[in-house]
Amino acid sequence: MTPSLRKALGLAVAGSLASVVALAVAVGPATGQSATSEEDPLPSGVVIDIDAPEDRMFHIGIPDLGGVPARGALAGEVLRTDFGLMPGYDVLDPRGFSREITTAGLDVHAGQWSGTGADGVVSGEVRSLGERFELELRFYWFGHGTAPALARTYEGGEASLRTHLHDFANAILETVTGRPGPFGTKMVFSRRESPGQKDVYCADMDGYGVHRLSPPRGISNMPAFGLGRVWFTRMTPTGMFITHHQAQDRRIITSDGINMAPAVCDDRRVYFTSSRDGNSEIYSAAEDGTDVRRLTNDPAMDLSPACGPGGTLAFVSTRHRTPQIFLMNRDGSGVRRLTFRGSHNQTPTFCPDPSRRLLAFTGRDDNFDIFTLDLGTNTYARVTQGQGDNTDPAFSRDCRLLAFASTRRGAPGVYVASPSGAHQRRVIEGDAESVRWSTSN
Repeated sequence: MTPSLRKALGLAVAGSLASVVALAVAVGPATGQSATSEEDPLPSGVVIDIDAPEDRMFHIGIPDLGGVPARGALAGEVLRTDFGLMPGYDVLDPRGFSREITTAGLDVHAGQWSGTGADGVVSGEVRSLGERFELELRFYWFGHGTAPALARTYEGGEASLRTHLHDFANAILETVTGRPGPFGTKMVFSRRESPGQKDVYCADMDGYGVHRLSPPRGISNMPAFGLGRVWFTRMTPTGMFITHHQAQDRRIITSDGINMAPAVCDDRRVYFTSSRDGNSEIYSAAEDGTDVRRLTNDPAMDLSPACGPGGTLAFVSTRHRTPQIFLMNRDGSGVRRLTFRGSHNQTPTFCPDPSRRLLAFTGRDDNFDIFTLDLGTNTYARVTQGQGDNTDPAFSRDCRLLAFASTRRGAPGVYVASPSGAHQRRVIEGDAESVRWSTSN
């Protein structure tokens, strides 16, 4: 085992992807350049735009649903949790609802809700059909008529109840804003279990159903969604390789040296970091690990690829002394630098909506924190500050939310917030890193 690989293995157990990038920079070949940065600092202080549409409060009432009591209570809680995570929505406390409201059934009248401040209300019933159920849901939007603004009926088994509820919550968002939400989508992350063991986990975006995807031994890290699978890096004393959760620990992308940090783009190719040719560079491969193509060729360290819009790829490079974020075409052409503030920027991720032209990344000043860069206006914004290390951002598919890992004291885990830093909520408790968010349910 080479010294670089030995150091990478050690840090991969203890630290985040951000730390692995920092290590790769430290152990990479010298470029004859100073490590001191002359860049302007990253912005200090989280600034919330109170006039932003997503920061205007829509007050929504969601009592427990009628019908089967246990299922009705669960349904109410799932819907309240969804809207409780969404910036711009204030979920009214159901403990303050009158008996008239909670026993009203499917029909809702604005007068029943006078004094609560509700702008809209969800009502519904869960009816038993033997081992299956029927779920009837309505959304009333006060000020937009007395009839339901949205009504849907679902049927299914116990396992599909949460899926139908998330679907209805997404439909409510689309009714109010014209855009559906991210409810019901999945997140993946890695977690240190013990010295020498790190595993990859998956969960719903609200934190429900956390389960392990990687083998329950050794080091698995840096997961990514793609091609209906979850890809990740496996690290062993004999090397690093890339595999996915359906491969039963088979080496799919492998070679001498380091192979890590997969990103699967819409061209069905896997992009990754490798030192197979002696230096850390960006490569791509077919989904079966064949047709490996080298994309970068520079004495500096090139790492951490991320899929970008319009056939582009972001990555981290030290070719201008300290780690900065660059963009190139997916054939390796057209390299250009994106970040020009801060002395240590890494783990880039793009908003999936190409019209937004928004990039999130981890920046380091006193701690690791989350920042965004609007590529249209070249405006930087800070998302986190003063609450431990915050790393590895990931956008929801609608870009309303940004997830990240945090070590904040007494409450580590995966958090979500608006891209402006508002409405920070923990969705997964415990040690977490290398967060990625699926763009599909």
